[in-house]
Amino acid sequence: MNLRQLRAFVLIAEHGSIRAAARALFVTQPAATRSLRELEQSVGAELVRRSARGVELTVYGEALYKRAVLILQEARRAQEEIGQMRDGEGGTLNLAFSSAALTVLPAALAAFRARMPRVAVAFNEVAPPYSHEQLESGRYDFLVQTEYDGDIDDGFARATLFTLPLAVGARAGHPLRHARSLAELHDALWLLPGNLQAPANLLRLAFAAHKLPAPRDVIPCQSIAVALAIIAESDALGIFVRNLFDHSLLPRGLRMLSLAHELPAARVSILTRADSPPTPAAQCFIDCLLDARAGTADAGAPGPCPKRA
Repeated sequence: MNLRQLRAFVLIAEHGSIRAAARALFVTQPAATRSLRELEQSVGAELVRRSARGVELTVYGEALYKRAVLILQEARRAQEEIGQMRDGEGGTLNLAFSSAALTVLPAALAAFRARMPRVAVAFNEVAPPYSHEQLESGRYDFLVQTEYDGDIDDGFARATLFTLPLAVGARAGHPLRHARSLAELHDALWLLPGNLQAPANLLRLAFAAHKLPAPRDVIPCQSIAVALAIIAESDALGIFVRNLFDHSLLPRGLRMLSLAHELPAARVSILTRADSPPTPAAQCFIDCLLDARAGTADAGAPGPCPKRA
């Protein structure tokens, strides 16, 4: 078993076609087929079967695919880590961010690019469970997500970036714009960030804190842009971190309701894989986020991120 064989196998699994995988690898179809057969001989099991839709993974292929993706990502990270430790060059960061981190992200990105200008950065929107699967597989270097639960045992290492009070948002002119309590908002349509089925989702926590049942008319919405667009043009309500109402991303027609009581606080956490330390570039970006949070980033040209032993 070698990386060439695993790379061909992963692409065959993801494309569902040996021909498409060969094109992605820039090799001939017989060469891709040969890599697959060598891998099957190495593990002693059939990994794919041909079907009318192309090729499909066997039960052995499904098991190997999860491991193969992780092996390839770890190999990439190891190569990039050596280059970054040696001269700060090369590699990419693939990150996923919650909108709650927008207040610190621009400053952190500017500081990071000054420290490691040759490292490419790509941003994604956090969307569990997809983003968690991408982190687990090594495709994301780390996540910055908003959490409402207490201690979470999901196998990831996490550090709190900051905590933020929450607020209810509604369009200007909403029929319930003068409401002062959650009880008055119970029967409204709500857009909920996160997983509606989670035992401690945000709405359930907020209403339970005031001995109220959770609303029944709820639409889960992972995209902050979609949620804001719907709320600004409808009678739906949403719960957001309070600092979002001071951000330029907020539509002009959206308002924060002045409730007479507090809502649960949100925790903005940095998640990494517990079994794989961040690369120097990933750790540098995390350090830049922490500096931006604390407001201690140097106003001049920042120095290089410290090398790890």
